[in-house]
Amino acid sequence: MRKIFLDTNILLDYYLDRSGAYEAGQIFRAANAGKIDIFASFLTFANFAYVAKHNHTQEEVYVALDKFESLVKALPMDGKQLRAAIDNPCRDFEDMLQVQCAKAGSCDVIITNNTKDFAEFCDMPFMTAAQFVEEWSK
Repeated sequence: MRKIFLDTNILLDYYLDRSGAYEAGQIFRAANAGKIDIFASFLTFANFAYVAKHNHTQEEVYVALDKFESLVKALPMDGKQLRAAIDNPCRDFEDMLQVQCAKAGSCDVIITNNTKDFAEFCDMPFMTAAQFVEEWSK
């Protein structure tokens, strides 16, 4: 089974009902049905909580974190990933950390709705949630 790495914006799009929420929901439903394995960095959960708390109560954010954690396997981050991100400077350091985590976790593809920034430096396959859902449903 392919290892699918989710960028932070996929969780946020779904939770905040932003553009891409429907496709993100399809990814989460497929994972819940055991059809795919999805992963995210430890940092994703922290970033999600930081952004979500601006629009939701602390209790609501923790409920969402609990649900996401049951579907999304958290990958650890370490000093090697940090060093690799520092050694590969780009416009969005956080995105570079995500790429390093996905690589260290042997993920096959990154799903992000921020392909513009990833196109600058990402040396592994990446696509939007909509592209993934279209490809996966074939």
